Amino acid sequence: MEYIQESLFPYLRAHSYTLLKKTISTLPASATAHLTTLRSAYLEPYLVQPLASLLSLSSSDLVSVAIMLLALYISLRILDYARRVVMFWVMFVVRLCFWAGVLGVGVYVYNVGVERAVTEAGWIWGVVQGFIEDFVADVEGKGQPRAAGYAYQNQRGGRRRW
Repeated sequence: MEYIQESLFPYLRAHSYTLLKKTISTLPASATAHLTTLRSAYLEPYLVQPLASLLSLSSSDLVSVAIMLLALYISLRILDYARRVVMFWVMFVVRLCFWAGVLGVGVYVYNVGVERAVTEAGWIWGVVQGFIEDFVADVEGKGQPRAAGYAYQNQRGGRRRW
Protein backbone atom coordinates (compact mmCIF):
# COMPACT_ATOMS: atom_id res chain seq x y z
CA MET A 1 0.00 0.00 0.00
CA GLU A 2 2.83 2.41 0.82
CA TYR A 3 4.48 1.66 -2.51
CA ILE A 4 1.34 2.80 -4.34
CA GLN A 5 1.09 5.98 -2.26
CA GLU A 6 4.78 6.80 -2.67
CA SER A 7 4.77 6.21 -6.40
CA LEU A 8 1.49 8.01 -7.04
CA PHE A 9 2.75 11.56 -6.50
CA PRO A 10 5.60 11.31 -9.06
CA TYR A 11 3.20 9.64 -11.50
CA LEU A 12 0.64 12.42 -11.08
CA ARG A 13 3.35 15.03 -11.53
CA ALA A 14 4.84 13.33 -14.61
CA HIS A 15 1.47 12.55 -16.18
CA SER A 16 0.14 16.06 -15.68
CA TYR A 17 3.38 17.45 -17.08
CA THR A 18 3.24 15.10 -20.09
CA LEU A 19 -0.38 15.95 -20.77
CA LEU A 20 0.33 19.63 -20.40
CA LYS A 21 3.34 19.35 -22.71
CA LYS A 22 1.26 17.65 -25.41
CA THR A 23 -1.40 20.34 -25.13
CA ILE A 24 1.12 23.14 -25.15
CA SER A 25 2.90 21.86 -28.23
CA THR A 26 -0.15 22.65 -30.34
CA LEU A 27 -0.55 26.20 -28.99
CA PRO A 28 1.28 29.41 -29.87
CA ALA A 29 4.32 30.49 -27.84
CA SER A 30 2.49 33.14 -25.79
CA ALA A 31 -0.14 30.65 -24.70
CA THR A 32 2.59 28.19 -23.78
CA ALA A 33 4.13 30.65 -21.35
CA HIS A 34 0.75 31.42 -19.79
CA LEU A 35 -0.15 27.76 -19.38
CA THR A 36 3.23 26.94 -17.84
CA THR A 37 2.72 29.75 -15.34
CA LEU A 38 -0.79 28.49 -14.68
CA ARG A 39 0.51 25.00 -13.99
CA SER A 40 3.29 26.11 -11.67
CA ALA A 41 1.24 28.77 -9.86
CA TYR A 42 -2.14 27.08 -9.47
CA LEU A 43 -2.38 23.49 -10.66
CA GLU A 44 0.63 22.09 -8.82
CA PRO A 45 0.18 23.71 -5.37
CA TYR A 46 -3.62 23.69 -5.22
CA LEU A 47 -4.61 20.46 -6.95
CA VAL A 48 -1.78 17.96 -7.37
CA GLN A 49 -0.10 18.37 -3.97
CA PRO A 50 -3.34 18.24 -1.90
CA LEU A 51 -4.48 15.13 -3.79
CA ALA A 52 -1.12 13.49 -3.23
CA SER A 53 -1.12 14.36 0.46
CA LEU A 54 -4.67 13.05 0.83
CA LEU A 55 -3.71 9.76 -0.76
CA SER A 56 -0.60 9.46 1.41
CA LEU A 57 -2.60 9.68 4.67
CA SER A 58 -2.85 6.72 6.99
CA SER A 59 -6.03 4.67 7.07
CA SER A 60 -7.28 6.35 10.28
CA ASP A 61 -6.94 9.74 8.61
CA LEU A 62 -8.86 8.49 5.59
CA VAL A 63 -11.61 7.22 7.90
CA SER A 64 -11.84 10.63 9.58
CA VAL A 65 -12.01 12.35 6.19
CA ALA A 66 -14.75 9.92 5.11
CA ILE A 67 -16.70 10.57 8.31
CA MET A 68 -16.35 14.30 7.79
CA LEU A 69 -17.62 14.00 4.21
CA LEU A 70 -20.51 11.82 5.41
CA ALA A 71 -21.41 14.40 8.08
CA LEU A 72 -21.28 17.15 5.46
CA TYR A 73 -23.54 15.16 3.13
CA ILE A 74 -26.05 14.40 5.89
CA SER A 75 -26.12 18.02 7.07
CA LEU A 76 -26.71 19.26 3.51
CA ARG A 77 -29.56 16.77 3.11
CA ILE A 78 -31.11 17.98 6.37
CA LEU A 79 -30.76 21.61 5.30
CA ASP A 80 -32.37 20.79 1.95
CA TYR A 81 -35.26 19.14 3.75
CA ALA A 82 -35.65 22.17 6.04
CA ARG A 83 -35.63 24.49 3.01
CA ARG A 84 -38.37 22.46 1.37
CA VAL A 85 -40.50 22.53 4.52
CA VAL A 86 -40.10 26.29 4.91
CA MET A 87 -40.91 26.92 1.24
CA PHE A 88 -44.00 24.69 1.49
CA TRP A 89 -45.37 26.68 4.42
CA VAL A 90 -44.51 30.04 2.86
CA MET A 91 -46.23 29.12 -0.39
CA PHE A 92 -49.16 27.70 1.59
CA VAL A 93 -49.62 31.03 3.39
CA VAL A 94 -49.30 32.97 0.12
CA ARG A 95 -51.94 30.79 -1.55
CA LEU A 96 -54.17 31.04 1.49
CA CYS A 97 -53.94 34.85 1.46
CA PHE A 98 -54.63 34.97 -2.27
CA TRP A 99 -57.75 32.81 -2.06
CA ALA A 100 -58.92 34.65 1.08
CA GLY A 101 -58.61 37.91 -0.89
CA VAL A 102 -60.55 36.47 -3.82
CA LEU A 103 -63.23 35.21 -1.44
CA GLY A 104 -63.33 38.57 0.36
CA VAL A 105 -63.78 40.47 -2.92
CA GLY A 106 -66.53 38.05 -3.92
CA VAL A 107 -68.38 38.53 -0.61
CA TYR A 108 -67.98 42.31 -0.88
CA VAL A 109 -69.38 42.35 -4.43
CA TYR A 110 -72.26 40.12 -3.30
CA ASN A 111 -73.09 42.45 -0.37
CA VAL A 112 -72.89 45.86 -2.09
CA GLY A 113 -73.79 44.93 -5.66
CA VAL A 114 -71.84 44.91 -8.88
CA GLU A 115 -72.43 48.56 -9.84
CA ARG A 116 -71.25 50.02 -6.54
CA ALA A 117 -68.28 47.62 -6.44
CA VAL A 118 -67.19 48.68 -9.94
CA THR A 119 -67.61 52.36 -9.02
CA GLU A 120 -65.51 51.98 -5.89
CA ALA A 121 -62.90 49.93 -7.76
CA GLY A 122 -62.64 52.78 -10.28
CA TRP A 123 -62.19 55.27 -7.43
CA ILE A 124 -59.43 53.11 -5.89
CA TRP A 125 -57.77 52.78 -9.30
CA GLY A 126 -57.84 56.59 -9.69
CA VAL A 127 -56.20 57.09 -6.29
CA VAL A 128 -53.46 54.57 -7.10
CA GLN A 129 -52.92 56.13 -10.53
CA GLY A 130 -52.62 59.59 -8.93
CA PHE A 131 -50.00 58.34 -6.48
CA ILE A 132 -48.04 56.76 -9.33
CA GLU A 133 -48.21 59.94 -11.43
CA ASP A 134 -47.01 62.08 -8.48
CA PHE A 135 -44.18 59.64 -7.83
CA VAL A 136 -43.08 59.67 -11.50
CA ALA A 137 -43.26 63.48 -11.58
CA ASP A 138 -41.09 63.69 -8.44
CA VAL A 139 -38.55 61.24 -9.87
CA GLU A 140 -38.32 63.00 -13.24
CA GLY A 141 -38.05 66.46 -11.67
CA LYS A 142 -35.62 65.41 -8.94
CA GLY A 143 -33.27 68.15 -7.89
CA GLN A 144 -35.61 70.90 -9.08
CA PRO A 145 -38.09 72.50 -6.69
CA ARG A 146 -41.70 72.67 -7.74
CA ALA A 147 -41.59 76.31 -8.71
CA ALA A 148 -45.15 76.54 -9.98
CA GLY A 149 -46.67 75.24 -6.75
CA TYR A 150 -44.62 77.52 -4.53
CA ALA A 151 -45.31 80.55 -6.71
CA TYR A 152 -49.06 79.86 -6.56
CA GLN A 153 -48.98 79.55 -2.77
CA ASN A 154 -46.97 82.74 -2.37
CA GLN A 155 -49.40 84.70 -4.58
CA ARG A 156 -52.32 83.62 -2.42
CA GLY A 157 -50.45 84.33 0.81
CA GLY A 158 -50.27 80.64 1.52
CA ARG A 159 -47.66 78.65 3.41
CA ARG A 160 -44.45 80.54 4.13
CA ARG A 161 -41.14 79.26 5.32
CA TRP A 162 -39.60 80.57 8.51
